[in-house]
Amino acid sequence: MNLSHVYNKEEHDQTIIDCFLQMWRYSADLMFIMAVEEGDEFSLYDNNPASKAVMGLEKGFEIHRLNLRVQFGDEMAEQVFATYRQVIINRTPVSIEQAGMRGDGSRIYFDTLFVPIFDLTGKAVFVCGVSRDITKIKDAETVALQANEKLLEYSVALESINQDLDRKVQERTKELEDAKRTVEEALEAKSSFVARMSHEIRTPINAVIGLSHLSLKTPLNMEQQDYINKILTSGEVLLSLVNDVLDFSKIEAGKMSIEVVPFSPRLIVEHAINMSSLKAKEKKLTLTVDISPTLPTMLLGDPLRIQQILVNLVSNAVKFTERGGICVRLYADIDSRHFSLRCDVIDTGIGIAKAFSDQLFQSFQQADDSITREFGGTGLGLAISRQLCELMGGKIWVNSAVGQGSTFSFTVPLSVPANRLTQDEHGIAEGHIAPNLFQYHILLVEDNIINQKVILGYLGDTGIQVDVAENGEEAISKVNNKDYHLVFMDIQMPVMDGLTATRKIRQLSHSKYSHLPIIAMTAHVSQEAKKQSASVGMNAHLDKPIKKTDLYKILQKHLNIKEPHGASQQASLELKNETDSDLDLLSNLSAIDTLDVYEAVTNLGGKTSLYINLVAAFYKKYQDVCLEKRSGDEFFSTLHSLKSNSAYIGAFTLSSYCLALESERHNSVAYFKKFPLLLREYRKLLDLLGRVLIPYTAFIADNIKYVGFSEVELLNRLEFIIPLLKNSDFLVESHFDVLRQMVKGTKYVFDIEHIIFDVQNIEFEMAYIKVSQLVLELQGD
Repeated sequence: MNLSHVYNKEEHDQTIIDCFLQMWRYSADLMFIMAVEEGDEFSLYDNNPASKAVMGLEKGFEIHRLNLRVQFGDEMAEQVFATYRQVIINRTPVSIEQAGMRGDGSRIYFDTLFVPIFDLTGKAVFVCGVSRDITKIKDAETVALQANEKLLEYSVALESINQDLDRKVQERTKELEDAKRTVEEALEAKSSFVARMSHEIRTPINAVIGLSHLSLKTPLNMEQQDYINKILTSGEVLLSLVNDVLDFSKIEAGKMSIEVVPFSPRLIVEHAINMSSLKAKEKKLTLTVDISPTLPTMLLGDPLRIQQILVNLVSNAVKFTERGGICVRLYADIDSRHFSLRCDVIDTGIGIAKAFSDQLFQSFQQADDSITREFGGTGLGLAISRQLCELMGGKIWVNSAVGQGSTFSFTVPLSVPANRLTQDEHGIAEGHIAPNLFQYHILLVEDNIINQKVILGYLGDTGIQVDVAENGEEAISKVNNKDYHLVFMDIQMPVMDGLTATRKIRQLSHSKYSHLPIIAMTAHVSQEAKKQSASVGMNAHLDKPIKKTDLYKILQKHLNIKEPHGASQQASLELKNETDSDLDLLSNLSAIDTLDVYEAVTNLGGKTSLYINLVAAFYKKYQDVCLEKRSGDEFFSTLHSLKSNSAYIGAFTLSSYCLALESERHNSVAYFKKFPLLLREYRKLLDLLGRVLIPYTAFIADNIKYVGFSEVELLNRLEFIIPLLKNSDFLVESHFDVLRQMVKGTKYVFDIEHIIFDVQNIEFEMAYIKVSQLVLELQGD
């Protein structure tokens, strides 16, 4: 490469001029030279072809000192002249964004560099410039602004956020990607707002519904009953609306999470039916259930979301059916350990035209506007059901015709859990933890009194010492003045929230505060929420509504409880203080193919001794009961109790037959078809139980006979706990052991266990009703 050429300034300058001349001709940027004229005026000395095209001039149009006032008018010319004058005053190049007009009248935006040219005397003679067309960028900004304005329509409460969004868009977004990011931030704010608002709205609505229920139990005249019934109905409609909007918002924002836990599909169906049974009864509709015998008793999936879909489909079927009935079918296509759960909800209602079927699953859509006026609803229920199905990897569809009813179906891929639970897999059996933890002292930071009672009630059996703080500020004060082993910290609280409080605790000077376990309690356990809490120093999350199992697992892990008390013999379930005879009996019961001992004991919190007592009581109660000799109300009363009692001991097939037959009370054909199936299962179970239990005569005598039982003492105890149930007071749990001993081996075992189960699931109102009914029964005796 030869670089020895002699520098020739004239040649060098000419080369530069030639290069710039080519750029002038072919550049897509707009180049121009403005001549300074007398009177502080300017003329267009010349401009390149790209500039001429924008001005609407012909390609070969010659320009030399073109009068811009003639070309653009005085107003526009004066605007650009002002810019040129300022450039000359500054005596340095200036870059400015400008708006202009094309020759065809359309708007165009430029980013222009102005350079003043002076002669040897320092007099300005020209202003040169090059403009880049940024119209597309400006259009993108316009699109972003329009998207932002659309968001303002969602809620007046977001107005201040969106105003800030406008400012950010104007200042920082020059490309469409910036606009997208800003929209995502606004959606996040909207979702957060909807979540907070729904929480605040649901609290008073629940109070309205609860107090309305209680008011209806008091002496009222017809007019007052009518008013309160209307208040109750309106409250339930409003609560449903709020729940729909919240679920829709969560799904829309991608915050709806799907969990995978063991659950009983039969219980889910029963709950969905119970939710609509009262309305169906009012409309004189039949509600039937058909559960395939091949359906496993336990599945792995998200029971809450599946139940939500079922409740929505069943309630819709009841709503749109005036005569006939609804049938819910549940079955499965099993493939090894994986299969799809299939559910059909069949009604004899008004039906749906084929043209409207597809849009049913879209948001805010119903088949006809008149449907909304007549039946109500948000049009979100089926859209939410579709999205929940898709989140779980399933699908939902409808087959219908006007006047011929509808069949809504959905499938969800699930799996079957292993029929065993090991301590290594699950850490601790449900409902169990070391009962003597008096050496531990924890702090509960929670402003909601109901949540306080729930946690304090769960911790009552452990002996742990608990202090309560109602906000973050109070928590910091208590942590400063006392040593705690662990802190449960709510996230959303008045005065000071949990995140701020945790951050301040971690900043305290003593090193012990950096190692103190702080557990977040929140109903919004998204990955983002977990990252946020971890960033301030929280150790784990406890999801609301709080489950006893989850609470105990947290304590076991963060208090370093190596082995639960009495768990040295623990295997698949906790068997503490069991005799060898008890273990043999449990093993023999597990061999009965019609019993799912694992699920039953798990549902009882791992209390195997309680399970054995229930089995013995079940056998004593039903061994001499001949179902075929009972009829009418007596039969269905027996059937109703048998349904739940058989479920308690794990006879889920028998329980499902009871449920199916109970729903066919007014259908004689279906009744006589299904009764033999139930009777065969019932006799088989009692026969197998007798074979197992009779050899254990000493056990039976010990477990089904309670010396000194007094109905008067039971009545007094029940009357004493009624006020506690009425006030939703967890102190009622302190009476459970006494009640269990009092009814041990009597016909009241299942009544008491039902009441205890309701309280442990925070169903105080249901427990109150059952206790009141039992009191009336005892008083009658």
